[in-house]
Amino acid sequence: MMIKFLKRTGILLVVFIAAIAVYFIWNQKATEKNDSMVYTSMDEAALPVVYTSMSGRETNILHGYTQDMKQAAARDSLTVLPEDRGLNIRIADYDGAVRGIEYQVRSLDLERLVERTSVTDWATGDNGLTATLPIQNLLARDKEYLLIISLDTSQHGTVQYYTRILWTDNDYAAEMVDFAVDFTTKTFDYNQARELTTYLETNDTEDNTSLGHVTIHSSFSQLTWAGLDLELVGDIRVTLKDMDGIMCNVLLEYETVRDAGNGVKELYESEDSFTMKWDTQRIYLMNFERHTNQVFTGNHESFTGKRIMAGIGNVEAINTMESSSGNQIAYVINRELWSYDQEEEHAVMIFSFRSGKDNGIRSSYNQHNVKILSVSDTGDVDFLVYGYMNRGIHEGSMGIALYRYNSEENAIEERFFAPVTMSYELLKEDMDRLAHLGTNGMLYMMADHAVYGIDLNSNEYMVLADSLSEKSFAASDSGRRFAWQEGNDIYGSKVIHLMDMDTGAKREITGEEGNLYRPLGFVGNDLIYGISQEGDRWIQNGRVKDLPMYRIEIMDSAGKIVKEYELEDSYIAEVSVDESRIHLTQIIKTGEHSYASSKRQTIVCNEELTDEDLEGIGWYASEDRRKLYFIQLSQEAVRDVKVTVPKKAAYEATENIELKSTIGSQELMFYAYGNSHYLGSSANFADALNMAYDSMGVVTNQNHEIVWNRVNRRPVKNIDKPATTGAPLLRHLDEFEESKWYNDGILMLDVRGCTLGQVLYFIGQGCPVAAYNDDGGLLLLTGYDQYNVTIYNPETGDSEKMGLNDASAYFSSMGNDFISGAFIE
Repeated sequence: MMIKFLKRTGILLVVFIAAIAVYFIWNQKATEKNDSMVYTSMDEAALPVVYTSMSGRETNILHGYTQDMKQAAARDSLTVLPEDRGLNIRIADYDGAVRGIEYQVRSLDLERLVERTSVTDWATGDNGLTATLPIQNLLARDKEYLLIISLDTSQHGTVQYYTRILWTDNDYAAEMVDFAVDFTTKTFDYNQARELTTYLETNDTEDNTSLGHVTIHSSFSQLTWAGLDLELVGDIRVTLKDMDGIMCNVLLEYETVRDAGNGVKELYESEDSFTMKWDTQRIYLMNFERHTNQVFTGNHESFTGKRIMAGIGNVEAINTMESSSGNQIAYVINRELWSYDQEEEHAVMIFSFRSGKDNGIRSSYNQHNVKILSVSDTGDVDFLVYGYMNRGIHEGSMGIALYRYNSEENAIEERFFAPVTMSYELLKEDMDRLAHLGTNGMLYMMADHAVYGIDLNSNEYMVLADSLSEKSFAASDSGRRFAWQEGNDIYGSKVIHLMDMDTGAKREITGEEGNLYRPLGFVGNDLIYGISQEGDRWIQNGRVKDLPMYRIEIMDSAGKIVKEYELEDSYIAEVSVDESRIHLTQIIKTGEHSYASSKRQTIVCNEELTDEDLEGIGWYASEDRRKLYFIQLSQEAVRDVKVTVPKKAAYEATENIELKSTIGSQELMFYAYGNSHYLGSSANFADALNMAYDSMGVVTNQNHEIVWNRVNRRPVKNIDKPATTGAPLLRHLDEFEESKWYNDGILMLDVRGCTLGQVLYFIGQGCPVAAYNDDGGLLLLTGYDQYNVTIYNPETGDSEKMGLNDASAYFSSMGNDFISGAFIE
């Protein structure tokens, strides 16, 4: 086993070092002889890495944090404990000099400390330290907890590692992990891969043009790499993301190499996500998705004609920005920042965490990204690096760093670093919403329900908007304009604030007494907002459904109303903005607080929009590698492009900024996960469920507890004694207005808008579902099988069965107005 491990490690190390060596040797030939080419931007990764063991297989590579992440890192992985709860771990020390090991077990909401234990016995070997965590018999079966492992190191102080743990009496997880690893391994052998065809759900409508994205619906050729001769390099890294009943979600990460000829080696990074369902007969593959991105090395094959070749990949991994003259182009490919001077034919690899010295385990960890803020005609680039810091002086921190690359000095200067306690995927969502460098020298960015303005001259900051709740704000795609409403009412406020993030100019949108305003989105840089009257609330079965709008207005950058949309004798609801189209539902008032939907409409705006994220990015179809992405140049590269790296990185002027808003969002949020990743969040449960639905995913609350799971649903369920079981749900209905926790331990969920088939999950978990009939009467759904649903009437005590199709149509006509409960303790 040791020889096999060392052999694989050696192969991976040789490939990466060879690639880097080729890059620098070729680079030196293209650079002036007096250019030293010494890359001193950051120290190598130095924090230890922790591996957990499940059923004899190393899984869940845990990366260390030098800050308290609380529960923010909880969804990174799940570790299933052995029957005796003794968890074996291995610590790859990397000269961190581990002096002590301690662990604590907490409830996922962090309220209860279950155990805190120091480990005094560990062994040291060639592969690092090994130890067993003797977790005590204080855990409930099939309930997730948070495990925090703390290492006392001589070089880095206390370093913490996070994973969820689960103690269960089945071995489904081990079987499904084995299935996933076997599946991925067989895709590299055409003959062995034939065994996998039974798991595919090939669909003729699926896009089979790119090897960068493969799904369960793709063709067999896509699954087997279109015949490319790829060699798996090193071990497949396994992360168990979820294990909930019979459902399991596993993420595999690995590298491959391809000999492209002429001494060129193409390197690829891939991740395969598996969602599986365990059965006594077999394992069912419910969903599969692969993403592959080619590692950009900047070799002479990368610059051809008027193209910078990114190769096989996903367009989401590529981003560009050019200077005002168009000569200087900055581009991000797979989390690495480069720039290119078209006139001088000179490329600079400005920023990368990548290194071959640790086999990519730490330096290539992909929980970070780079966002370009500005590019000058002289080649200077301002950019943010956000997420987990793999290397350098902030290694082990989650945060946001601002850098400037000075072209004349060929050096990077860090301007500030702001630590945050958020998961990378939530932070990325905020950075995608707003991160804009204004012409006024202010950096505006969103983080954890707040918007900050940072003066780059002094590094002082102000909180521009705080406690932002869902649908209470909107940002233009360019990041130049941002609008937000005052207060916490999701249906509007008396004032909308609108700010130009380039100049800092701010205006207020307000009007007549009794009007409420809400931002709906942007078309280009034109703000769309709706106007309602306070008394027009739409109330259905005692709960507010919406506040219909009587008018929509569009305001341009100069503050001029360029379009008004108002309907006679009707109102507007369910508004969404899609580029230059505004989709809405026209509704008619039928009573004091009641409305009926009339029809869907689309308003097409005249402004022609381009997707700035895709501007300058193209692709063409290759005969052997299919879709290949490239960055378009305006000038052709006619000679070997000179490639350099910054000579130094300066941290002397950097400041740590503690971003502190007054209060976070008070909304109860629901988080959608699928394909091993965060998909989005919403205060509306139905919206979060629909985000997860197609991915065979799950929905969690803020404590990372699963409240809905598409796969883990029993085929048949009948709740005994519905009056007794449903009592906790029924006693809160009179006061229930929105999803919330109650003191008796029940999480009441407003699941209005979900279909009957979707809410059957709660019944399968033993929680009845309340539903309203056509006269406003209350019913309880208490059971189902493959043909019928059981309906209980609390007033009469009678139960009856209704066919699933008939019941689905009936409740749909009632607006699918359901209420359920979860986590009754």
